[in-house]
Amino acid sequence: MEWRRHIARYGDGWFPGEPWVRWTFILLLLLAGGLRFWNLAHLPFTHDELSALMRLYPTLGETIQRGVIELDTHPPGVQVLEWAWTRLFGTSEAMVKIPFILLALAGLFFHYRTALAWTSAGTALIMSALLATLQYTVLYAQIARPYAVGFFTVALLADSLTRYLAFGRRGALIVAGLAAVACAYTHHFTLLLAAIMVISTLGLVPRTWRRPYLLMGVTAAVAYLPNLPIFAKQLGHGGLGGWLSAPDAAWIPRYLAWILHFSLPLMVCVGSVVLLAVLMTLRQGARPGPASWLFAVWALAPWVIGHAYSVWREPVLQYSVLLFSFPFLLGWLFMGLRHASRPFVVGAVVVLALLSAKTLIVDRRHYALFNDSPYAAMVRMAMEQVEQHGPDNTLVVFDAPRPQVEFHVRRHGLDERCTLHWPRTTDGTRTLARALADQRYDRVVLGTTNGHWPERLAQVQAEFPYTMRLEDHVEGQVRVLTRSRVEQPIVDRTLLAELRGGHHQGFSSVVASLPMAHDPHSRTSTWIMDRTGFGLTSTYAMPPHTYALGDLFEGEMEATQVPGPDTVALVLELRERDTTLVFRATPISNLGTLGHGVASVSLPPDRSRPDGLSLVMFAYDPKEQATTRIRHLRLYRRHGNPVVNGSFEPVHDLGHHPFQASGIAPEQ
Repeated sequence: MEWRRHIARYGDGWFPGEPWVRWTFILLLLLAGGLRFWNLAHLPFTHDELSALMRLYPTLGETIQRGVIELDTHPPGVQVLEWAWTRLFGTSEAMVKIPFILLALAGLFFHYRTALAWTSAGTALIMSALLATLQYTVLYAQIARPYAVGFFTVALLADSLTRYLAFGRRGALIVAGLAAVACAYTHHFTLLLAAIMVISTLGLVPRTWRRPYLLMGVTAAVAYLPNLPIFAKQLGHGGLGGWLSAPDAAWIPRYLAWILHFSLPLMVCVGSVVLLAVLMTLRQGARPGPASWLFAVWALAPWVIGHAYSVWREPVLQYSVLLFSFPFLLGWLFMGLRHASRPFVVGAVVVLALLSAKTLIVDRRHYALFNDSPYAAMVRMAMEQVEQHGPDNTLVVFDAPRPQVEFHVRRHGLDERCTLHWPRTTDGTRTLARALADQRYDRVVLGTTNGHWPERLAQVQAEFPYTMRLEDHVEGQVRVLTRSRVEQPIVDRTLLAELRGGHHQGFSSVVASLPMAHDPHSRTSTWIMDRTGFGLTSTYAMPPHTYALGDLFEGEMEATQVPGPDTVALVLELRERDTTLVFRATPISNLGTLGHGVASVSLPPDRSRPDGLSLVMFAYDPKEQATTRIRHLRLYRRHGNPVVNGSFEPVHDLGHHPFQASGIAPEQ
């Protein structure tokens, strides 16, 4: 067959290609290595990496039972790899990440060999240029999780299947079987893709070679049988619907924009090369053989299956799980470049590689944003404040996933120096309210990450109103706040409206029908809420030009004579004309004579900025049994953390990220 002669045209040498092709790929591989190893000593652990490390136990059996079966949704392969590797080399960031980066680079080499065999030098090199420099592949190579391993095992499987089809060597078939088993134990999507690859290739195997091929497939399936009980147990954990939504109509455009760094020049360049490849195919015809449909199946089938499962059953589709099939998508899109000239190929490789690397560094701010993590930063800042001001004066609050923070707490011994408050634990909010009211503390270190209680910062700032330090991070934020005024406080929120006795500003309408009491000594007035369900309904109009989509709106109510916790609440509603979009009701913590109620809302991320938005605040007593005096209502707008979603959204401003201030990576 002509296509079989084509994939065997370079022979079975380990590094195929003409000299200029090999040297070009070597330069791309060096560039890929430089981008992945750059500043390795300062690359922090991500949330998922810390989760995996905290699920490593002294014995392998305990690691599989407690760290995988009970607490994880992935196959055990990568967890076992990390268990063995960390026992030999420790848990420093650099040492943990090294094998994953090396596997990702090896995967790049095997994808080059596969693309060169099935397509052409132009396709293989242009595909390699993007795989070497896109944040998609750089980021997931630097994360010690299944993605780099799966990138490698899928590449090895594709290469060994190709070599078996070309030469019929038993060694290639053995490697294919081992790669398929490795895929099965790495990630559920690599298991899916491996099955698709092995099955789709079966029809291409000559009849005389099919028996050993089928034996390889059956052997790989049998090797996976020990994981079936684990897989069945993990299915009982449910999907990712608690935090992941099903893909919508804009999912693919967002995915493609993210892959191309949200960069219009990079989109234009890549799109032009794809268009040229399509035109060449239309003019000269597709290459005879299975390459075009084979790459299309390997590229698109995992997405189609993942999309259907996410829509009809449970959300599972993420950008990360499509990394395994992404190289085949590039190979399929660039397949028409087989007739491209050498000068064009070299020029396209240089332009795409340099532009992609430039946008990785400048537009995506990759090496700025990922040189620190909120977990390391909050422990680092707490250590500084405790050492400088003492544990008796410094309150440390971490509204963040405890296992991830505790990794750094134990590393630096912070728990031996001061008491830590974890408000996400049972009764954590009330315990924190008592600690915030303790006048011994003159400052608080507050670390928050995605998923924190929306009112947490407003709750803390009601007692500690001045921000003296602030760091914005991807997925988190760290602050130091004080009770007393500092010389140059950081102001990141604006008072929009206020209602207090004798004073009213900002609200477009106020229904203040409650009776008032006046204190001649303090010259203050309060509203009396006496066994009344609602009171002091105040409305603030929100014209579209007055806010940004990432802003947080915080309501604050100060009250006295609160009879007990969970009796009187502050309600904050976001409305679009007569429709309620967001509703928050937070009870006032009972702290004796004085209590604060806070509520926070933000615009849903999938909405634009329409006309007719308003915020409505009011006091609420569901049982209508309390007699409470309300001192004031205040409404603030807080500017959002501009890099909180920097992993997957455009980055226009680093905000208060520590790299913005110093230009160097902080110590871990």
